Amino acid sequence: MDNNQGKKLRIRSQVFFAMVFFAIIIIYNLYIREILSFKILSIADLNPYGGWSALKDKIIDSNYEFDGVNNSIALTIAILFISIVGGRFLCGWLCPLGALQDFSASLSKKCDKGTSSLIQKCDTQPVPLSPIVLLIILIISILGHGAKIAELSPWRALLNLPNLFSAWSEMKIGFFILLLIPLFSMIIPRFFCRYICPLGAAQALFSSFSFITIKKDKRCISCNVCLKDCPMGIKLNKKETALSPECIRCMNCVDGCKIFEDRSLTLQLKHKKMNPKTYASILLILFFLLWLGLPKLWTGSTLGSNISTANLRDGTYEGEAKGFAARIVTEVIIEKGEINSIKILSHHESKGWYDEVYMVLPKEIIKKQSLNVDAISGATKTSKGLVRSIEDAIKKAIN
Repeated sequence: MDNNQGKKLRIRSQVFFAMVFFAIIIIYNLYIREILSFKILSIADLNPYGGWSALKDKIIDSNYEFDGVNNSIALTIAILFISIVGGRFLCGWLCPLGALQDFSASLSKKCDKGTSSLIQKCDTQPVPLSPIVLLIILIISILGHGAKIAELSPWRALLNLPNLFSAWSEMKIGFFILLLIPLFSMIIPRFFCRYICPLGAAQALFSSFSFITIKKDKRCISCNVCLKDCPMGIKLNKKETALSPECIRCMNCVDGCKIFEDRSLTLQLKHKKMNPKTYASILLILFFLLWLGLPKLWTGSTLGSNISTANLRDGTYEGEAKGFAARIVTEVIIEKGEINSIKILSHHESKGWYDEVYMVLPKEIIKKQSLNVDAISGATKTSKGLVRSIEDAIKKAIN
């Protein structure tokens, strides 16, 4: 497979998974609005930082209880694992933000309205800013301000794009950053991936140990002609044998030597050459097996309470408890000794994460007349906070 076929395969992958991604979030939003009765995945299942959130809670929260591997935690594990196996495959082949940047750069190149010289001036090798961004985010998150960081996230904004108008006031900074990403990518290809993306920085760290790498032939003179169109601005010097861990495996340089046909950069597993199709197949299988398979092996526990919901005193009661971001205040109405209505009076949870929790759990509690309900995947802390808030209200109704 020549480099042209490898590039076409990657572009098809980007287009296909971008379409799947947007189909998932559109269907989910129709489900939340109760227009559809089903969903494919929750928005929370597409959160790649779930594993870090769970690890952070385990380290700093003495009351933390492991609730099993949800889709969000499994996604973090899958991303980092395939980075060890085959580098930043997610960035180059699956990520919709990456596809958006590539489309912007391609559009700019086709229009060629005098931007080519500017691109050449700006098109430098990656500088270590994204690891600094990653470190800052980790520190702020550990200090308990993770919800505030979420307001800046372009990934969260992308997940909530179907709710642009309703979510604008809560997420306007994130939407603004999302708008800037393709605009900057028209000048500097993969601008966000190179300089800002914390997830990319984490992948680059794990990619340093990658088994499948892109290496040069021993006779390669490191002229870098094949890397002229590298979206990450990577260059090789004569001492280096493999591309930087920042490489997103776009396949632009693979088997693309313009001077000597037998001296091209190639995908290699140890010292054995691998074609892009085999590479993509292995990484896709591993990624989806881990992401969708791990939650089946370690399912989450049921939320619950030891208090009885029988023979409750009629009336209207308020309760509150800590969620992911702050206090969740609920109102519970008891009629004829049973839970008749549950309302969320105030909260500060993240848009896209709380919607399903607030739609599903109150209905389940009223239907079962019990607080023993399953947490919503990827939104465990919000689920727990809501149930504990309802529990606090019900305690006041116990005779």
